[in-house]
Amino acid sequence: MLIIGERINSTKEKVKAAIGARDTAFIANAAHSQTEAGADYIDVNCAVTGGSELQDMDWVLSVIQSEIKDANICIDSPSYLAIEAALKAYHSKGSLMINSISGDEARIKSILPLAIKYDTKLIALAMDDKGMPHTAGERFEVAKNIYERVKKEGFNVENLYFDPLIRPIATEPDQAVEFLKSLPLIKGLTGAKTVCGLSNVSFGLPNRRLVNATFLTMAIQSGLDAAILDPLDNHIISSLRASAALLGTDEYCAGYIGAFRAGKLI
Repeated sequence: MLIIGERINSTKEKVKAAIGARDTAFIANAAHSQTEAGADYIDVNCAVTGGSELQDMDWVLSVIQSEIKDANICIDSPSYLAIEAALKAYHSKGSLMINSISGDEARIKSILPLAIKYDTKLIALAMDDKGMPHTAGERFEVAKNIYERVKKEGFNVENLYFDPLIRPIATEPDQAVEFLKSLPLIKGLTGAKTVCGLSNVSFGLPNRRLVNATFLTMAIQSGLDAAILDPLDNHIISSLRASAALLGTDEYCAGYIGAFRAGKLI
């Protein structure tokens, strides 16, 4: 299970303020704490800082790279210019992921060449110019079209992660089920993997951590390969470790036992 740490995201007021103030200690701590908690990638989003996204992205990456020499970064931006600038600014020994493309032709044309050139992993949103699909079958059809297109262009589909886009169950009660049903369908595309932005499922509900953790367990059983989440949330980590132990992917429950001894289980 690939963990993408979500804490350096400018939609969060404290992060936005830290980026604006060039608070090196805040960003460095956010990167270190997530890595130490088990994040495989650090998601970096500077899209809503109120300043220049390109300059803000460059600064955040410079801080992370100075602190963690082999940092794996997930570049999260709606702007292909910001993504391109971040790819050029990355000099660490880790790997890169781009978040994201979709079925929109303009998005594919602007970002796919960058993913190929820099040999990155790539998140693909299961949506196109018609909007967000409602059913599992509709999600699969969009994903299939994207898959065939990027494969034709020469992208390594082993590095392709589809996000079937979980939506808040508080307003769309059937969407968790449709999301879960879409996972095995999409994974039927040879080499393709799946990912989700976990916290979206619980938006608008009380006790969101409970909903997030429960949904994560269900999604892992249905075939989820990666998630954008808070690795410092022990409810989430507990669900991850218990799920791996129960599904037989944690040999002799070593990860679960290690997390318990480290005090990371609730």
